[in-house]
Amino acid sequence: MASRFDSKSYVLNQFNALASKYFPHEYMRVNSGKKGFRLSDGTNNLIEKAKDVVSQAENNREIIPQSTARIYKYGVVFQQIFDDLGKYQTMTSIKSRSRRGYRKEMEFLGFDLKKIELELKKSSNPSVKIQKDEKLVRDIKKQYLQLLQEDEFEKLKSDISHKSTLFILEDSVGYKFFDTQTRNITSITRKLTQLNQLKAEKERLLSSQESLETQITELTPLIPKYEGIIRAQKNGMGVYERTDRKEALLTDSEISLFLKILTTSLERYIKMIERREKQRLEQREQFLRLILEPTKFEGLDEGLWKQIVFIIESHGIELLQGKNWFNFQFPDELRAYITDKNVLSKFAELRVLEKELDEIDKQLHEIPSFREAMSLINNLETMKNSLTESQERVNELKTEILDLTDSIAEERQNYLQSLS
Repeated sequence: MASRFDSKSYVLNQFNALASKYFPHEYMRVNSGKKGFRLSDGTNNLIEKAKDVVSQAENNREIIPQSTARIYKYGVVFQQIFDDLGKYQTMTSIKSRSRRGYRKEMEFLGFDLKKIELELKKSSNPSVKIQKDEKLVRDIKKQYLQLLQEDEFEKLKSDISHKSTLFILEDSVGYKFFDTQTRNITSITRKLTQLNQLKAEKERLLSSQESLETQITELTPLIPKYEGIIRAQKNGMGVYERTDRKEALLTDSEISLFLKILTTSLERYIKMIERREKQRLEQREQFLRLILEPTKFEGLDEGLWKQIVFIIESHGIELLQGKNWFNFQFPDELRAYITDKNVLSKFAELRVLEKELDEIDKQLHEIPSFREAMSLINNLETMKNSLTESQERVNELKTEILDLTDSIAEERQNYLQSLS
């Protein structure tokens, strides 16, 4: 079966054959619809870009590449043709053979190719200086090589940003050249900005170090005096006596084992229940606070303690077996230990000491001379820590600056070679 003749395709093929002699074939797109033929948005946009380049070049007395000038020269004509297409169309006839062998003549509206070509031939170049793309790129390379040798990176970046707009065809020599230039200069200037930021940070830190060192030098001789004030006031309120007793209890073998059993059992019990039963314990938060600070936890009432004893008695052997400090074999033996009056008495005393020390500490901080002494000592310690951190950061910055400087130098050298 013979295919149906498509007059629109036939007309467009004829037009494109003519247009390709004047306008790059890959950029010429003509759409057909109910209202007839029109230039595609992409083709129109390309021509408008060429107009902008020419207008800019006229104002700045610049040279434009031949590829852009060609788009302008013939693009303007094509826009005029399609804006008033009726003037450039004519009835076209073609003879065709039917399936039965009869010849017939078909007529349809097509382009007046002779008239269109006449208009294209009459078109003139824009009133600016035009240079072949390759020659223009060679001249620009020489200019950029000079700027790069003089480390004029910002001038180079600005010129690349401007001149890259002169080349509008993506497959042109200039467009590809400037695509590479943009990547190169963007990479270098980004690293230069980073380098300047690192150097500025280093200078700020070095300046702050001088200030810190001066303050530390001034405060250090005062420390013995203020430490004496603190010792006297702590001693007067029984802090050292209570602290010594607290340390003795914490290192006592009985209370040390008691605290290990208590905290480790509860920690493992929480994990066991949540893993097996897939639910959170009602007392989870209480247990966690007790594990974190067993001697300071204030919610340890009789009811909660009974629950804890039950948990350790019921699950302690299972939860704690394998620990090298755990030697209990039977639940009743374990229960007897954690409920032993002597052990609980030490635990209770430890908790009382913690509470008393907290209360004394509050009272001490209400004494102006104590607060002043503590503040000065704490400030001095803070400044020493800040100085150490600053010195460490400066050493890091020196390495980063050196590495970045080497990277910029290498990239600059590669850039120079690409332009040579």
